[in-house]
Amino acid sequence: MNYLVVVVNHTVGTDAERRTSVSDEQLDLLVVGCGAGGLATALQFLQSAPSGRVVILERAPKNGRGGNTAWTGAFFRLEEDGSPAADFTTRMIELSRGKTDEAIITRLAELAQPTMHWLNQNGVATKSDLTYFLTSKGPRLMPAGGGASIVETLSARIEELGGTIEYGVTAKELIQGDAERVVGVEAVDSSGQPRRFLARTVVLASGGFEGSGELLDRYLGDRGHELAPIAPGGRSNKGEGIEMGIRAGADTDGQFERFHGEPVDARTRCAEALVMVYPYGILVDHHGKRFVDEGADTPDNTFESVAYRIWRDADQFAYVIADQKLMRHNIARAVLTDREPETAETIDALARRLDLDPDALADTVAKYNAATTAGPLDVTALDGVATEGLEPPKSNWARPLDEPPYVAWPVTCAITFTFGGLKTDEQAQVINREGVPIPGLYAVGEVAGVYHHEYPGATSVLRALVFGRIAGKSAAHRIETSTDPAFL
Repeated sequence: MNYLVVVVNHTVGTDAERRTSVSDEQLDLLVVGCGAGGLATALQFLQSAPSGRVVILERAPKNGRGGNTAWTGAFFRLEEDGSPAADFTTRMIELSRGKTDEAIITRLAELAQPTMHWLNQNGVATKSDLTYFLTSKGPRLMPAGGGASIVETLSARIEELGGTIEYGVTAKELIQGDAERVVGVEAVDSSGQPRRFLARTVVLASGGFEGSGELLDRYLGDRGHELAPIAPGGRSNKGEGIEMGIRAGADTDGQFERFHGEPVDARTRCAEALVMVYPYGILVDHHGKRFVDEGADTPDNTFESVAYRIWRDADQFAYVIADQKLMRHNIARAVLTDREPETAETIDALARRLDLDPDALADTVAKYNAATTAGPLDVTALDGVATEGLEPPKSNWARPLDEPPYVAWPVTCAITFTFGGLKTDEQAQVINREGVPIPGLYAVGEVAGVYHHEYPGATSVLRALVFGRIAGKSAAHRIETSTDPAFL
């Protein structure tokens, strides 16, 4: 969970004096988190209410700010002009099996293109580029420079509007007044000094709980802590925003026992070392046995479920094994690791390199080959070439492994973000357990739970930006409509 402090109309004086005055000041908006959602909230608020007073809390140092946003490529499920992809709404509904609030999906689709225009107007260029998947039929929209450009550019825009950035402040508890109304946050700085921020509106934008082994075990089971965040930014997402909201009376949404995961090279420490070529060979566990249909669908539709199965069914460690039919293709955009694949001239030698039982792997490959059909390997589309009489089956790309040298990538499941979070409506308001909004409290990004069962790819950063802007505008409107004498 990442927190950044942005102070508008700040006082002058020593650092200690500024900290005291900020803590005592009656703020118009307090934002917890400086990823895409938090920054979009603050910037939109300042543009809607130029004289407003806003603070964003960032637990990380400057070089670690931005949470997951700072590390992701941040693809958007949008056309080049920023309009939603043709399957945008239907896919979000279908993958959640109807559990994601359709009002939220509709709002996201409606505001996607205006949000891209806003992003461009504020200095974040977008471009169309190819995704990690060899089956991609065309490019997908993304920020030039990835999510890091969102963090750097929007932070600079906030500074241009008079903001001050202070780091190392972690939110701990929501402050509530009458009728559940949220009026501020209790926090602590990096030296352990308590801080208190009072605000007319509080927006939680502090990420999921992928950085907390305790919460992963609580919600995913006692092996949850085995899941490492895919990038350093996720380590700061410890779920405090979700926990604070629940203690303040918020209801929850999203599927807490599921998460967005990706198959990555187990040998490297580099961030997002994706290995997306598993459909074109076989995937075996540490016993040398297959455990999943590698070719059930295109990799953009299966990588999350395959990663989940690696964690759940293969003790968090598996091996992608292929031959030269794959290596003759240009696979660079589908394999982002900094390590070359393990190679060997025979399956027996490859098994020994991987510390697998040679007889078990040889038996697996032999049975697989016997169930396949010879022919060329086309990695660009589903080919319908399936195994016969094999369990588990392989539904596409079932070509024999018979062209050495053989190659292998050890892979593990890395967690990108969790699904469970606070229940919100299409206005980003946090909803309590009686089904009504908690006054003064909003949530955007991962801290707001919307996903169930499967993640509809390239929607996470987009929804943080869209609902961040909604929350920012609402906070600005609350200045105009407030009759609270504490803020007059």
